Amino acid sequence: MRAHRPAERRFTHLLARVAAACSLALAAGAVQAQAEAPPAITPAVAAQIDALVAEYVPGALPGLQLAVGKGGAVLYTRGYGAADVRAVVPMTPSTPVKIGSVTKQLTAAALLKLQEQGKLSLADPLSRWIPELRYQPDPTIAQVMGMVAGIPGAEKDPDDLLLDGMPAVLQEPPISRARLFANMQAAGLFAAPGTAYDYSNAGYIVLGRVIERAGGQPLEAAYAQLLFKPAGMAASYLLGPQPRPGIAVGHYRVKPGDAWRVCPDLNSGFDATGGVVSTASDMVRWNGALKSGAVISATSLARMRTPAALGGGKFAPIGMGLAALGGPGSYGAAGQTVSFAAANASYGSGYDVVLLANGSNTVGDAAYPRFVLAARIHNVLNPGAPEPVPALPPSGGIVEPAAPAELFSLCK
Repeated sequence: MRAHRPAERRFTHLLARVAAACSLALAAGAVQAQAEAPPAITPAVAAQIDALVAEYVPGALPGLQLAVGKGGAVLYTRGYGAADVRAVVPMTPSTPVKIGSVTKQLTAAALLKLQEQGKLSLADPLSRWIPELRYQPDPTIAQVMGMVAGIPGAEKDPDDLLLDGMPAVLQEPPISRARLFANMQAAGLFAAPGTAYDYSNAGYIVLGRVIERAGGQPLEAAYAQLLFKPAGMAASYLLGPQPRPGIAVGHYRVKPGDAWRVCPDLNSGFDATGGVVSTASDMVRWNGALKSGAVISATSLARMRTPAALGGGKFAPIGMGLAALGGPGSYGAAGQTVSFAAANASYGSGYDVVLLANGSNTVGDAAYPRFVLAARIHNVLNPGAPEPVPALPPSGGIVEPAAPAELFSLCK
């Protein structure tokens, strides 16, 4: 996620490696009955997966939660390292973790579901639902979802000035909707809708307001009804101003080898763009439900996966919260906040690999190449049809610049 710096900018070493909790889960984790249960993970395969994760935990990350699955069934899930370095709390398979911009695919699915229910159309002009924004020309809901509406984002608004910038994006309460809309209206569009791409957090925050107004209920209730309940995601919720007990603590450091520090993370105003808290197992269930039709139709899923055309044979690099991975039928999403790094990879083979980490630094994926790790885990599961190991994560990479001084003044 592009938090307070670009696409998807985003502190004591572990004094002792925390014993990790481990569990095996078979087809009982499926969202719906499967015609054929996927094969169980053998101890030998689990050991290979653990060895791959050990390359990054505890060296590059304080903690990591992993789940692999197929068809919505969780085949293997484990927590590695620490959920809280200072308190020496272990990461477990059930520790709630922020998923950052992986939230965007849930927001997109909620909008597509509302369209299926006849409550809105993705072709609606944005001003139909957000009359506070009077852009000329007026982008459509679909263009905002595809990040081709012309709303300034990571490239045109790298300091998140639309959201009042640093340190406001890390503090509660968040920017008011009225001020956000006023900032966006004053900034205007940087390009005509449908002609240019820019990764926009503000755009997805606005889409959360569309969900509330079209669906007639608060965003948290909409997610629960439209997404979490049909997908069987009992551990997932939308972050509020006060974190719930047990949530993983986010950690940050300038470069590998530095001590981990605890910093405030993005505030609750990032709800529809990066505010969901989940577990890796719940995200496996999400992937299964998304592909099975339990949440949205196959037609709507295809729409999510399709990047917007920009003209001249050019396309946006991602669809609506989903980016193509290396292999056919493989899609994923990265989530980056100040101190969390998520990867949700759903492969054409049917296997899903979800990695939720609670650490970040200024070299980003150079220290922890999450989609490289996900592909390598997939290839242990499915050696007969390996997934290409990417050179870069989807959405263009997360090699972060140095964090601003304001951030360190808030760290402990």
